[in-house]
Order: sequence, then C-alpha cells, then structure tokens
Amino acid sequence: MSRTLHVPFTGHDREFADIGPELMAAVEQVLRSGQVMNGESVPRLERSLAELSGRSHARVVNSGTDAVYFALVAAGVGPGDEVIVGDISFVATLHAILRTGATAVFVDIDEDGAVDLGLAAEAVGPRTRALVVVQLYGRMAAPGPAEEFARQHGLVLVEDAAQSLGAEVAGRRSGTVGTASSHSFDAMKVIPAPGTGGVVLTDDPAVAESVEQLRRWGFSRAGAVVRLGHNSQMSSLTAAVLEVKLAQEERWLKQRRATAATYSAAFAGSRCVLPEHGEFRENVFHKYVLRTPRRDAVADALREAGVETLVHYPYALHELPFVAQHPHRVVSRGRAKKLAAEVVSLPIHPYLTDEEIDHVVTATRAALAADAR
Repeated sequence: MSRTLHVPFTGHDREFADIGPELMAAVEQVLRSGQVMNGESVPRLERSLAELSGRSHARVVNSGTDAVYFALVAAGVGPGDEVIVGDISFVATLHAILRTGATAVFVDIDEDGAVDLGLAAEAVGPRTRALVVVQLYGRMAAPGPAEEFARQHGLVLVEDAAQSLGAEVAGRRSGTVGTASSHSFDAMKVIPAPGTGGVVLTDDPAVAESVEQLRRWGFSRAGAVVRLGHNSQMSSLTAAVLEVKLAQEERWLKQRRATAATYSAAFAGSRCVLPEHGEFRENVFHKYVLRTPRRDAVADALREAGVETLVHYPYALHELPFVAQHPHRVVSRGRAKKLAAEVVSLPIHPYLTDEEIDHVVTATRAALAADAR
C-alpha cells in the first residue's frame, strides 16, 4: 500500500532543527544574565522593529491583541466612541475594540478583503472616533485611501498589521499606517514568538509613552502610577528569541513567496480565486488563501490526501453570537459572509519540502477539478 504523505500546516519543529543553536544561545545568554524581565534584548528588539518599519517608536507587549487595544487607547479611543472595522478579521481585532468600551461598527469588505471605504462613509456618525484597517493574510492594502478617509472625517486611524510584517505596497511598508500600527508575534505568524507577543509602532511620542504606561501597570517613567494599566510586558527571553528570528525574515519571506508562486502557477485557470501578489504589492503570505465556492468539499478532499488546511475565517465578525451582547452597528452587503464561506488556507510555512509542495499542488488541483464537475 502506498504511503500518504502528510503535509503539516506549521513547521515549528523544523524551524528549531534549522536555527536551534542560535535560539538556545540567545536563551542561555538571557538566563545567565539574570535579567529575564527588562533585559537588554527588549530595547534592542524595539530598536530593530522601529528601524524595520521606519517608525520613530516601537513598544513590545505581551500579545498582538494587547497591541491593537493599547494603540486604540493611546490614540484616545474609549467609552462612548464608535470604531469602524472591516467585517472580516480574527476575533482579536474585535476584542481589542470592545475592551476600550467603544462600540464596534462593522462595515463590509471590498473585493480585496479590506474595509469598503464607500460603505464606511455611510457608517460615520457623530460618535465615530476611529477606523481600524486590517491587513489580511500577509497582504497590505494601499494606505492612501484609508488615510485620506480618516482625514476627511476627522478619525483616528489605527492599523492592525498583525499578519503583515514585511509586506509592502508601492514601497510603503506595513506598520506605517495611521496614528499607530500593531504587529503580532503569535506562534502562527511570519515571525513567531515561543508563545505570544506584539508590538505597537508609532511616530507620536505621546502615544509611545501612553503604551509604555499601559503595558506596565500604569507607571510613568518617573515611577509614579498615573493611570489604570496592565501587565503586558514582553519577557527578555521572548525578545531574545524574536531577535534571532527577525534575522531570518528575508530568507523566510523569500521561501514563502517562492512557494506561493509555485501554487499560483499550478492553480491558474482552476475554479478558484488566487491571492494577489505583484510588482507593487509585496505579499508576505502569512496565509496562502484560496477562494472556491465549494470550500468544504475541497478542504475535505485535501484532508483525505494528508494536507492540513485551516479556514481564515469562517465567520463575518458581526455574526459571532457574543456580538449580540454588545452595542454595535452593521453596514453589510453580504461580501464578508460570502468570503467566510469560500476561503481555505494551504500550508505555506518556509520549511515545506519540494516533495510536500508538489503533493499540495497535486492534491489541490485534483480537489479543485473534482469540485468543478
């Protein structure tokens, strides 16, 4: 009986096999220093992230969720405000908005999965304070329209770039949009922490200082407790590990893009919508997401063939049951709901072997062909 090749969705074990010595050396250095919190690796990582993005300030925190939340609070969003957000994202984006005490205003998406700014204009009301733009799947929406929209309507603009570290549009990097931006280092991200982590990026020193207070129990730099805060510090161990991994970014993104190019060439002409990538839009392929009308049948066929898949995301945000417990508004044309019914994510991590990539291609083409019959 022939062996069915199993293709995993993630490759953390292979990552360790590749850079394990460097990771262990970084961890050992921190442990030997005795500075497991507030050590030198934290400000070093912040400087690297600020330089990478081109922002003036970076503040690392315990999670990408906290990063979005702190960005909103530091930008002045709070109870009584409304925050416009696209209707497709990981639920953490919504949690961050609701934690501020603000009301979420769910606006449908355009064909790229970004918030539809034409519909967003209909949603702006007297209490609307902010717009959150979400960079989905590792691609970045052109920032100009959202920035102009925010200016026209007097809104704070916050970028949830949890999934798009390293992405670019026409030379503009993800992490540079609006008053503040956030990245995530969750274990599923392009640069994964050994657990969770996040960063807030901004050019505004007042926003950076506010995030500093929020992540450390409300302490000011002078040592006084000046506000309600949180314990959302990144450990020196996590920062040291992320320093090692950040040095791999160029190599890892090159591999992700090469795999994505193989996939897209193989699936061209199939009954599916492929991710966008091109000269002016540098996708980092945090996820390689196909759209097909019979997503469940394709995912089932891939599972039978040994290919792990996931769905990002199987819901429009406004349809999540718990949302009914919170004040909210919805401006929908059904596009987010349709996207949620059609997307399936293929393995795209940088440690896939040629054999595994070929197997994903063969299995996916067969599944799409069967789906078309």
